[in-house]
Amino acid sequence: MKILSWLLAVLAVYAQDSLSTIRILQKDVARLCALRGRGHADIGSEQAVRYIQKRFQSIGCELRVDTFPLNVYRIRRARLWISPDGRKWRRLRLGKDFIPLGTSPAIEGLWEIDTIPQRGRGWLSNKALRTAYAEAVQAKVAFLMMRDKKLTASVSTHPDRLPVFCVMDTLPLFRYVRVSLHGEMYQTVGWNVSARLQGRQSDSAWVVGAHYDHLGRVEGVTFWGANDNASGVAVLLSLAARLKASQQSLPYDVWFVAFGAEELGLIGSQFWVEHPPYPLGRLRGMLNFDLMGFGEKGVAAVGALDSPLFWAKVDEVRQALSLDIPLLLRPTAPNSDHYPFHEKGVPAIFFYLQGGPGFYHDINDKPETLTWRAAYPFLRWMEALLRQP
Repeated sequence: MKILSWLLAVLAVYAQDSLSTIRILQKDVARLCALRGRGHADIGSEQAVRYIQKRFQSIGCELRVDTFPLNVYRIRRARLWISPDGRKWRRLRLGKDFIPLGTSPAIEGLWEIDTIPQRGRGWLSNKALRTAYAEAVQAKVAFLMMRDKKLTASVSTHPDRLPVFCVMDTLPLFRYVRVSLHGEMYQTVGWNVSARLQGRQSDSAWVVGAHYDHLGRVEGVTFWGANDNASGVAVLLSLAARLKASQQSLPYDVWFVAFGAEELGLIGSQFWVEHPPYPLGRLRGMLNFDLMGFGEKGVAAVGALDSPLFWAKVDEVRQALSLDIPLLLRPTAPNSDHYPFHEKGVPAIFFYLQGGPGFYHDINDKPETLTWRAAYPFLRWMEALLRQP
């Protein structure tokens, strides 16, 4: 009977801690998503940096903010009309019916659409984007249109040669298109927010990171970036808070880094490894959190297959906690902020939580869609790992 009572008490504490943790994660994500999409060369990214600074300061971390130069191309206007006959026009909804590629240069006017590439016309293609783009440039078409089942937005450091529009494959047939698209170049700065928790030994350290930037807004349409990657920043902040609040001291220093300009090509993390505040050769490893809002299908670990010994140490902690989480182990790829560390020889793993409806770089990636199914056990895993001697 005593054992049963003890077990029930443990389960009650676990449930309460889990619920409290998820509420904190939800609050951080809601605050970050309220900041106009956290786009580059926009006030939203500055506000996100200030919010993250204040959160780290309230936790009690030593703070460091680094700036780096940033060239950004921002699409400010994107309007598209279609017509079957050139007389009756339908204006398409940005983010719902169409999206321009982030590299699209300015274009204005009316064109006839063809299903083969013709000089001076718009081309509606079903080919793979890279193949269609090369053919369109060679044929000197006015712009390229791609039918797709999902609209995926992007950002860029510069405009390219050809405007590209992705349109939903559910749209009716059309022959004419009116286009109004304009973008601007900005020379600005990006920010990395680094926060350190001191350990008993400063001759070795961990880096734990997550990028805070997203796509911002186009003509009042917001790309919220809840899962990508307000969720990763929320997990980063919660992990720092849990480690700081514990009475148990850390064996090694831990650097928590909120990276900027990940969406533009891992610029913030590349800057960090080229100007490290801590010697890279003394890092125990890098843990990167990106897309952390779900978990129904378990945890993916990108880079685990490239560093089997490092992964074995990481997974040993999970097994010791008896966390039965489905795992997907993948080779590394240049798809998030772990990669510059990997290129410098630092063992690095990019974690993301699998599941969810698949909202990515679109207007549907909102806070209310996140389930946080595996967030709490994952946090316990990472917390235990960083406490390992």
